[in-house]
Amino acid sequence: MFGFDGSTKAIISFLEQIRDNKEGDKLTHKEVRAFGRLILNLLPNLRVLEDEKIQFMLAAISSAGLPHYDRSFAAEQILKLLEEQKQRNLNSPDGF
Repeated sequence: MFGFDGSTKAIISFLEQIRDNKEGDKLTHKEVRAFGRLILNLLPNLRVLEDEKIQFMLAAISSAGLPHYDRSFAAEQILKLLEEQKQRNLNSPDGF
């Protein structure tokens, strides 16, 4: 897809912005939801192991009616899942 290799590096900075937006002082609800929808749309092209859990959290981030703190929490959980995957890949001789 347009030379995209499926790396999660590109989305990590967006998830960190959402994670750090607990009070909504940096990003609006509309911006956070847009990031969530964009990442959710790309999820099938990402190399992730926990895609169902990540999909659930991204859907929550994208949904209406959640406070910033809850969206921040969901982003933090996705980042933890991605970090765990990274550690497993480093510890596994065959990578993925």
